[in-house]
Amino acid sequence: MVLYRTTGDGVVGFRPIGSNVWLVNDRNVDSIPGAVRSFYSTTLFADKSHLRAAKNTGLVAYEYIDHIDASISGGSSSLRRLLELKQAAFESADLIVSSARLLHDEAVEACGEHRCLSVPNGVDVAHYRDEHSTTEISQVLKTFMLGHSHIVGYFGAIAPWLWYDLIEEISNLLPEVGFVLIGPDYSGCVPRLPRKSNVIYLGPIDYQKLAAHAGLFDVCFIPFVMGEIARSTSPLKLFEYFALEKPVVVTSDMMECVAYDEVFSGSNAEEFARAIKEALNLRNDPQFKQRLRVLADANSWDVRAEVYISKIEALIAGTRSIS
Repeated sequence: MVLYRTTGDGVVGFRPIGSNVWLVNDRNVDSIPGAVRSFYSTTLFADKSHLRAAKNTGLVAYEYIDHIDASISGGSSSLRRLLELKQAAFESADLIVSSARLLHDEAVEACGEHRCLSVPNGVDVAHYRDEHSTTEISQVLKTFMLGHSHIVGYFGAIAPWLWYDLIEEISNLLPEVGFVLIGPDYSGCVPRLPRKSNVIYLGPIDYQKLAAHAGLFDVCFIPFVMGEIARSTSPLKLFEYFALEKPVVVTSDMMECVAYDEVFSGSNAEEFARAIKEALNLRNDPQFKQRLRVLADANSWDVRAEVYISKIEALIAGTRSIS
């Protein structure tokens, strides 16, 4: 059973959201003996004292899912709190689960291989392979598509780590291509998007309709700013794009993405535009699409869960043998 503790979401007590999965807003779950408790590196609702207290009732896992940076984590007080939580986790957590190789290497250096596990993000393959034939497509998107030879799309947060100047430059270099961005405005970044006839922002789209909209893209892109965030991020959307069987273009610092030979990349606007053209040439290639399909299957959440569960079971077995 998985209990996901929340302080919002309109939950009072316990709410079932899946088979053996519950949203919980009840502090009594903190005292369940023998539970494995996960603390996320992005949480602002727990601190080092909560982590250390959790050690008294069971095993503790620290989910190191993002590089801790001011542009992700908020102000200085939030940044300090998250860094203190990370330090406490590195000192005492039973398991450090990292989503990217750079984060995993940092954890191994600090904690040793035996306490660390690499579990990148994954994908709900079935959701993105569903044809969604009855889903109503935004009329704005339909109209936009009529005016452009190809569509290059992105879905995810419109956030400080996107490379807005790059988007502007590639939209100038490829005026015949339409660029579509979907997702919530994070930190008021939408005004930074180019105001051009071949760039459109659709806002957030319901998850149940997202695959149908993204299925209309010819190529998907992830234009993160070059730097530490790009190098240490395992973008969930990469595997979702694979499941959609869409060629993917990323900035070349995105180590978790360029590790795949099937991913195209560029370090500046000219290289990125050239990579988009190369990706467009393969968008309908059956063999290339099959390779993306295989990659999606290999990176499903089911595969990720098996790795995580095996490690947890080994930790529990080790604890029992000691006691």
